[in-house]
Amino acid sequence: RRRQEAILRVLQDAGDRPISLSELRERGIANPAAMIYELELSGYEIDRVHRHGRLLGVRLARGGEPRVEAGRRRRFGR
Repeated sequence: RRRQEAILRVLQDAGDRPISLSELRERGIANPAAMIYELELSGYEIDRVHRHGRLLGVRLARGGEPRVEAGRRRRFGR
């Protein structure tokens, strides 16, 4: 949870500016791609910004608040 809060803070501070995975690593976030995936599982919408087919970075979408869906079904598990 602390690692999620750390990456979330970096993305919130960046605003609309995309943050590259290497920049996240430089800021002490180990395995940033997995952390971004965990944020998405927690309901945060992440934009992936591309230029000429290459990933420039990621940023929070829609104000940076997690989606809350009533009665949301779990996709995996029992």
